[in-house]
Amino acid sequence: MLRQPASRIIASSHIFVQILAACGAGLLLGISTVILPQFFSLGILISICSAYVVLKRPEVALLGILVTTSSIVFEDYLPVVSVGISLHIPDILLLGLLGLIAVRWMIESQFKLVRTPLDGWLFAFYGVMLLSALIAVLQSSVEVEPARRAIRVVSYYLSFFVVTNLIREYRQLKLLLNGLLGLAILVAAAMFGQFLLGDSVQILPGRVESLNTQGVAYEDITRILPPGVSILIVSFITLLCVMAFEKRRPAGLAFFIQFSLLASAILVTFLRSYWTALIVATLVLFWIVESSARRRLLGWSLIAVASTAVIIPLLYGYSDSRVNRLLNASFERFTTVIDSSTYSGQDGSLNWRMIENQHALATIISNPLIGIGMGVNYRPWDPRIDVIIEGRDFRAFIHNGHLKIMLDSGLIGYICLMGLSFIFMKRGFKYWHSIPDDRLKAIVLGFTLSHLVILIAAFVNSTFTQWNWVPVIGMMMGINEVVYRMFDLDGNKLERTF
Repeated sequence: MLRQPASRIIASSHIFVQILAACGAGLLLGISTVILPQFFSLGILISICSAYVVLKRPEVALLGILVTTSSIVFEDYLPVVSVGISLHIPDILLLGLLGLIAVRWMIESQFKLVRTPLDGWLFAFYGVMLLSALIAVLQSSVEVEPARRAIRVVSYYLSFFVVTNLIREYRQLKLLLNGLLGLAILVAAAMFGQFLLGDSVQILPGRVESLNTQGVAYEDITRILPPGVSILIVSFITLLCVMAFEKRRPAGLAFFIQFSLLASAILVTFLRSYWTALIVATLVLFWIVESSARRRLLGWSLIAVASTAVIIPLLYGYSDSRVNRLLNASFERFTTVIDSSTYSGQDGSLNWRMIENQHALATIISNPLIGIGMGVNYRPWDPRIDVIIEGRDFRAFIHNGHLKIMLDSGLIGYICLMGLSFIFMKRGFKYWHSIPDDRLKAIVLGFTLSHLVILIAAFVNSTFTQWNWVPVIGMMMGINEVVYRMFDLDGNKLERTF
């Protein structure tokens, strides 16, 4: 009932509203130039222009969220707006986009909310996480601020609804996908620059440190883990799918070059869990695609092997080469995955995680249904793994993403998240071969396999609740649903406007 009066009012005075808004904006800008410094006036003008662009192109705002959460931007340097609570730029963008959905639903009679099979699972998961956090705050198990920070991160799963409801044209989808890939390439290039500089000069946020594997230090080998690792990994497996379906050789070569850059960047993360998960996803890709796509992948593999066969001997000719030491360090680190000593107490990183898991399982058994709430310390002080760093207490942190969800929201929340993941992957594996557009087919399959990578790696990484991963997961799921709608795979066709 609210929609019809609002829609008629706006429709009957559309031009008047535009003129009034323009006059108001001009008046405010004029006043600001009189009472404020020119720098602030320029900032206001830029803000007005940015708001207009975001309203006209919400996909730009989605890319803004990724730039500020999952790239090479230092979170500490982001401006904060205090309105009772502190909001970062991506928080404002997310709230604005969700608000835009509500406003358009109220004033545009033709704007229908999009429903997907994932909606219920996502709402249930988010609701259980909020309920558990609220109970923890009311019971004084955690202070409001840690709970608020945790809720803030999980809220980026709602970017799924922004994508499904505001990305309604092909040009929007194309810009979002190209922006995601471009951002991944930017992250990879920046990581290459950081590797050349070493760990003495840090130009990227996140962890930049000398590599250490099972107590062996590798001097001059820098391990780099910026927030953009999330986009890097998703784009890597997606580009692999694109190369499998790309029939044009020049375009395929361009993608191969980009793929090689991303592969090099993933190498210097030294993330054994993601390396292993990517290998599993690649094997699944080989298994499910048709023979023609499999031949293309084999062809690109031969090109990669041939290039490596030429380059590696040249590099090994210089025993002190930094690249030589990088390759040796990478090989030695990866072989620890299949080394039995790794699982018998020789790997400090794995030992740390096992201690965390023991404490977590005991807490989960005591609080099985809805967990202990986000931000709550799940274990006592343990001198084997605990140390105060810059005043931060890590007793609420656990590397295992699966156990983290059980701690925060119990088995109910975990079942909701796994149900969401299962439906998402089931639809991806069901529909990818029905998509006539080869590029979008690769996108859908790539995102589906990326989620498989996430599920595997989450056993030793808190991926489900990391600020740089959650927006990426939400947008991946949303983009796949937009593609299904574009080709009427669910009987709800999206207009393909160029």
